Amino acid sequence: MGTFITSVAGVVLYSIIPAHGGPPASPDWLLGSLFGAGGFVGISLGARLQKFVPQKFIRLLLGVMILFIAASYILQFLFS
Repeated sequence: MGTFITSVAGVVLYSIIPAHGGPPASPDWLLGSLFGAGGFVGISLGARLQKFVPQKFIRLLLGVMILFIAASYILQFLFS
């Protein structure tokens, strides 16, 4: 619920406040709706499937994902 309220506030402020002296920018409603729907489906499926996946596997998967993202940032910094 906190993320939902923060997202709604962000959309409202993004719509009202002009960007660097220009006119107010309107949000990309289609993309925002798709992200919202994907998040809702992911939360629902994650909550239902969590009891069928061992905790060690979830920790291992999250650890590998974090290491992959960290390595990509480091490589991007070194070769940019």
